[in-house]
Amino acid sequence: MLKKIVCAASFVVFVLCVYSFLGGNKVFEGKFENDYVAWYFLAKGIFCSLALYLLVLILEKLKK
Repeated sequence: MLKKIVCAASFVVFVLCVYSFLGGNKVFEGKFENDYVAWYFLAKGIFCSLALYLLVLILEKLKK
């Protein structure tokens, strides 16, 4: 149960950060601007979603 919820939250965090990255670099407008804040959100999204997923895996291993 916990794994499903955390995996869903991890996916939502990743999707929001990728959307923020694409919007910050104006990809939806048909051009690409290299904005450092957008790259920060992409890196933060990858890190946070992976950290959430790995945390639930570690907690499941400790529970058994």
